[in-house]
Amino acid sequence: MPTASYTDSVPTERPLIGSILERKPKTAPLSPSPKFNTSGKTGFPTVQHRSKSAFARAREGMKRQGPDRPREPPVVQQSSQPQVPPATPPRTLQRSDTDDWRAQIDEENRRRIENMTEEEREQERQEILERFGPNVTETLRRAREAREGQRGQSSSPPGEKLSAPSDVKERISSPKSARAISPPSALSRPSSTRPPSRTDRKLRFADVGPSDIHVYESAPPSPRRKPLALPPPTPDDGPTISLGDWRGRVSRLPNVRKETSTATVISLPSDNDEEGTPEYIRHRFFPTAPANDPSLAWMESATPESSSSEQVSSDLRFDLTGKPIPPSLTSTLPTHLGLHHHAEGTHAGYTLDDIFMLSRSTVPAQRATMLGVLARIAHRLARGRKGDEDCRIEELAGREDELRKRMLAAGVEAMGERGSLGARAVEVLWECIVGWDEELLTLEGVELSGVDAKGTPSTSTGSPADLISSLPLDFILPQISNSLAAADLPPESLSQLLAILHRLAQHSNEIATKIVTTPAILPNVFKTFLLTPIPPTKDSPAPEPAALQLLCALASSSRSNASAIVEPTDALLRFVITLPPASPYSRPLATALLVGTLRLYTVLASYGLYAQIATTASQSLAQVGEYVLSEQCDSHQLREAWLLLLEAWMVCARDPHQTTPDHDILWSQVAGWNWGEEALRIRSRLENVDEQLWAPLWGALAAWQEGAKVNGIKGGEQERATVIDAIAESFTNGTEIEVVDKAGLGLAVALKCLEVDGTKPLQVDDLVHLEAAGRHAKTLACAMRLWLSCLPPHTVKPDSPPFLLPFAQLSEISALIATHPLWTSLFMDGTPGYAHVFCRPLSLLLSTYLRFSRTLPDISDDAWIAQTFSILTRLLPGDEEPAQYAAKDVMALVSADFMQARGWHAPPVIWEKGGLDIIKPFLMHALRPNPEAYVGPVWMSPRSIALASTQRLPPLSALRLNTRREQPLPLHRDWMFTPVDHLLRSAQSDVFKSLPSSWDASETEVVRATLLFARVSQEVLRLHNLGTFLMSREETVFACVKVFMLEHGQQQSDSVEEVFRDIIVGQFMDALVAPFTVSTAPQLTQDSTAKQDNLEVVAARFLGSGTPFYQFYTDFVGLYDAISFSHPLFARLLLPPTSMRYAVDYRKYLWADYAHVVKTIRTLPDQVITADLKEHLWPVETDSEAITAYLRVLIKGGLEGVVRLVAVHHVACNIWPDLREAKDGDEKAGKLLKAVVDQGGFDAVRDVMLYRQVLEGPLLLPPACFDQTGEWRRPRLDFVERFGGDAVKDRVQKLFEI
Repeated sequence: MPTASYTDSVPTERPLIGSILERKPKTAPLSPSPKFNTSGKTGFPTVQHRSKSAFARAREGMKRQGPDRPREPPVVQQSSQPQVPPATPPRTLQRSDTDDWRAQIDEENRRRIENMTEEEREQERQEILERFGPNVTETLRRAREAREGQRGQSSSPPGEKLSAPSDVKERISSPKSARAISPPSALSRPSSTRPPSRTDRKLRFADVGPSDIHVYESAPPSPRRKPLALPPPTPDDGPTISLGDWRGRVSRLPNVRKETSTATVISLPSDNDEEGTPEYIRHRFFPTAPANDPSLAWMESATPESSSSEQVSSDLRFDLTGKPIPPSLTSTLPTHLGLHHHAEGTHAGYTLDDIFMLSRSTVPAQRATMLGVLARIAHRLARGRKGDEDCRIEELAGREDELRKRMLAAGVEAMGERGSLGARAVEVLWECIVGWDEELLTLEGVELSGVDAKGTPSTSTGSPADLISSLPLDFILPQISNSLAAADLPPESLSQLLAILHRLAQHSNEIATKIVTTPAILPNVFKTFLLTPIPPTKDSPAPEPAALQLLCALASSSRSNASAIVEPTDALLRFVITLPPASPYSRPLATALLVGTLRLYTVLASYGLYAQIATTASQSLAQVGEYVLSEQCDSHQLREAWLLLLEAWMVCARDPHQTTPDHDILWSQVAGWNWGEEALRIRSRLENVDEQLWAPLWGALAAWQEGAKVNGIKGGEQERATVIDAIAESFTNGTEIEVVDKAGLGLAVALKCLEVDGTKPLQVDDLVHLEAAGRHAKTLACAMRLWLSCLPPHTVKPDSPPFLLPFAQLSEISALIATHPLWTSLFMDGTPGYAHVFCRPLSLLLSTYLRFSRTLPDISDDAWIAQTFSILTRLLPGDEEPAQYAAKDVMALVSADFMQARGWHAPPVIWEKGGLDIIKPFLMHALRPNPEAYVGPVWMSPRSIALASTQRLPPLSALRLNTRREQPLPLHRDWMFTPVDHLLRSAQSDVFKSLPSSWDASETEVVRATLLFARVSQEVLRLHNLGTFLMSREETVFACVKVFMLEHGQQQSDSVEEVFRDIIVGQFMDALVAPFTVSTAPQLTQDSTAKQDNLEVVAARFLGSGTPFYQFYTDFVGLYDAISFSHPLFARLLLPPTSMRYAVDYRKYLWADYAHVVKTIRTLPDQVITADLKEHLWPVETDSEAITAYLRVLIKGGLEGVVRLVAVHHVACNIWPDLREAKDGDEKAGKLLKAVVDQGGFDAVRDVMLYRQVLEGPLLLPPACFDQTGEWRRPRLDFVERFGGDAVKDRVQKLFEI
């Protein structure tokens, strides 16, 4: 692998450290002898006073030695530059000096040896051999040859040859003989305080050349001792436990015997040793170690022989950038990359376990590095999870959520640290919280709890998809607050903390509340990101518009959080007072800050809060309005935010009693500020067909008109005329009609691009088209709202429209939206958990169209009622107010004249008791059961600003159909039976607790009105071919079952008749179930028959998850046994759960536990409530207990109608091979045959013997199923003879001969 060169700037090749220069002696050296500092007077050593320092004593010694002693240290000079002596140079050493001191040293050594005795010489020789080994002569020879070679290259005379005995004390500067000795440098610094032991020495430092630094291709890791293998245990060692098999290499040590010499052998590098090999390293750095020393086995891992190119690590490894290292490279990468600092040093890179372990290291730098690696791995996992193939890590597929949880834990643990460690911890948190689904950071208006990176919803509390909810926020939020207050993290980390807070606030309203209630966190956000110095300094940070987005998210979460933000919001006036052209910040930044502030005011106004700022800052806001109208303003976002704010404040002023506090803003102020005329002036400047501005403009004009109707003179007649005069022509043949046409066409195209058919969930890619459809739908809805606002007050059907709109196209588009299969796909498992927020503009368009179509002259009452029942099932939370208005209008339209005009029978007694007004309180409560869970609408109203508890939709998991949920919308198709639900739970019903004293309807009258309302809904939907919105068979069955269950737990008396026995109630229920019987099922136009619901699923809406439908069914069967007296409809309702679609427990309960009840069921096959009677026959029953129950009831006799057909079918199909699905049950079939023949009567035996049925084609009903002829009779008789014997054959033979 190529390596970077670190020595390109070094010019020549020199040794790193030169020789040590001794001072030149003045007298001949004597043989070593101890010397003492004695006094001339006494002969004893001089007293050394501790009061004198070593430096002071050294100075005194220098004085005693005389002036000839060198007082300057040697000068060190770079050898690569020419040495030019200065004017007054200090003592320097040239090449000739080098030769002189070498000669001097040689002369000293000779004289010293000559003065030694023979014993002293032998002693010195032994010391040298013991210290350097017997090969020291060869070593000195090589050094001498290298020195002479350099001397020859530099044209200097060769030095004197040194004999071995005289050179043994010479110090060799470099063990590598090929390196030259550089001369000393000329750099010198005199020091008077340097001790004598060092001032008499001269040090040389050599230059570093390019060849002096070498990076091995596979440098060895840090030395580590590998364990030695021990001999195997013997029986004498006792019980042993194996720790595994030794996989290293063990070299046998040679048997070295010391004979005459105890000296250590010094091994020198051989010319054949390749540089970098283990043998070279041993000779070079460990010359005294034996060739096979186990302590040096660590070097073997660096050699190609032991470097495992073929032994590839099976664990996935990462480099320091978080990128996976291919297994083929982990054993070949060099160690200088920093990838071997882990437990298993032979492979480069870090495994996940290594990274998680080192992320808790006590070394801050190491811990910070590993947290950085975790952040980058999290980034790759998040991108790969979303389909980015470049970042996908196949080995970790499916483990993303597990690893994300562990990474979050590592980041949370270190987020309280300071410096780079804290910054890396914040980065990990950002990647796992924000970066994991970064595209959701701009999503507003919906809680994101239970949504993973792919958008998949989850209702499980501990599921990985809702990992954010499980974070220790009680620890995290105070840490974030402290970090913001200290501001000791880098600006990037502080911005990441802000983004983390934003994502947490988006997750759920509960977390948003925790953020707001965390001490000092909001003041720290304001101080750090918004209240920056004005004017800004060079080093001061700029304000963050993202902080305003955080405040909007917090305020949208709940009314209480919005109230907590009101007080510090005053400080944001700094962004309003100074307009962008005069702002000290850049124009884009100033515009973004102004837009964010206006949007925050709008969110607060949706709760009726902080509207007084329109009064206190009226002058500054007027300047903003003028700037928006000027040509200087080129920001669409600013104009949109300004128009939305005007709309919100005009709604607050419409009814000042609904704001908090009261009369925060008045309509007279709105009129004085001329906001309506200002909106018209903005309209005059819009020349293109950009829907981004036309929709909020029409909304502001509509809000002005709606407020004028309530507070203006003559119902806002003058304001209405002003608006109509300004826009009528444009809606006829101008820009505005072009905008409407463009929006309608775009909506149709976007819906067509949604490739859904109702059988599969929406995908993330579908949301792009869904978002575009919502944008166009909102434009059309605003146009219709403006049209409605221009109508005079209390007008139902105007004589002429205020201006023209494409009425037919709007009707077609509304029908397309209402019947589109996206609504079915929306609530399927697998749909992104936030997809419904993009459907909110679609439901807004439908609810607006209901009001719009009510005023159209060509829409009949029954057509509008049909539209209402279809659209009510498409509305989402926040649309409760228009839904209640529509339901009230429907109940007002359904009258005796309405029913009579269409030929639908309704007994007069219903109208005498008040008609549908009896059930109005129940239906209104059904549309808003919990006043505290009030989601603010898209278009706020005086009612919503007073009652709204949040401005965000709950997650999609909270709106699943067929579940008992807190939010009523979207409505189920059987929502009309809500009054019956309240009757069944009258003790817990909030409606019964709040009914007025004038309400005195009986239980029977409530049921009558409910059934009438349900029947009208079904009739009008069928009349206008809206079969998609009809109640399903299971919904109808369960609704009727609830009517019968009103008697459950009631004390029966002769004075009070059961509700189900009322003639009107019975007639209405028969009419409801009639379309779902066998005789009429093929003629159904209901689209949902292709995929029928399940009774257990439908019942869960009412029963909840704690009560299974089986328990409810057992109570229903028991009630039938107690009070039914064979009521026909009651008996028919017992049968649907006993079909083969449901568990065998239902059949066993009815046929085994209540066998006597079965005889009272006399329902004919064509009256069974089912789409196909085959549901009760196929697949054939295989449960032994159920078959025994069928046989027992059949043998006892008395069965009639469909129950007899069912019993005969399952018994015969378990006997005859031509009907039996299993071909290996002959023995069991023979026993069943004998039981039928031996115990059954003539009718039962005949029916079983002659029963025939077909799986494909039309079903054979009695008596046709018993009269079939053909070749099948002979095989059956043979079967009887084979398993029943001649006796049984003789008894039944005549039946087969007929």
